[in-house]
Amino acid sequence: MKSKSTITVLVAALAVLSGAMGLTMTGAFSDQQLTPASTGNVAVGLMTGHLEIEARHADGELYAYRQTDNEVVDDGEQCILKMLFASKNGNIGRGEYTSSGMGACSGSLTGAWDVIAIGTGSTSAAETDVLLETEVTANGGERGVATTKTWTNSTIPQIVLKKTFTNTDSNIGGVTESGLFNSTAANANGMLARNTFSAVNLTVGDSITITWTFKVGD
Repeated sequence: MKSKSTITVLVAALAVLSGAMGLTMTGAFSDQQLTPASTGNVAVGLMTGHLEIEARHADGELYAYRQTDNEVVDDGEQCILKMLFASKNGNIGRGEYTSSGMGACSGSLTGAWDVIAIGTGSTSAAETDVLLETEVTANGGERGVATTKTWTNSTIPQIVLKKTFTNTDSNIGGVTESGLFNSTAANANGMLARNTFSAVNLTVGDSITITWTFKVGD
């Protein structure tokens, strides 16, 4: 997990991005969105991060539920710094300076981290991750922009990003990982966070809802 300084930068970046992401303002969330992980929603510096997974059959019956803390990856940290500070002679907006080197931040960074992807890889999340291990790219599991994006501006502000994927074919199988990206291209980098969880098996017509939450405060 990240140091206090790293998380503080992330908090600032999320605030900067909130306007670009088309977020709605609200003062309330459901209890499910605020439920701590079974192992404890561990605070790191000023921020707690949470990943929630709900799976439902076609008739709406909830048959699987998972929750865990998130892992912000190194590549995401670099993108955060670039989004905040990297401009060229004041003539280009934040993150648009085309820097050299490896990783997602070697080019222009103009997209918000509001793209959710799912996968079937089981290797535990690591700070060096840049992609999902085995991303789902078909049959209703393609990555896409969160359909619900909510920013709470209060004493303990938080941002909640949510997307539902519906299995249109039996080939998706067991979903075991999710990532948050700034690109909608399949298997493209630009990852901010990733985590894994015990398999959620999807048959035709089943859906899985992924909710990424970042909460700031002490």
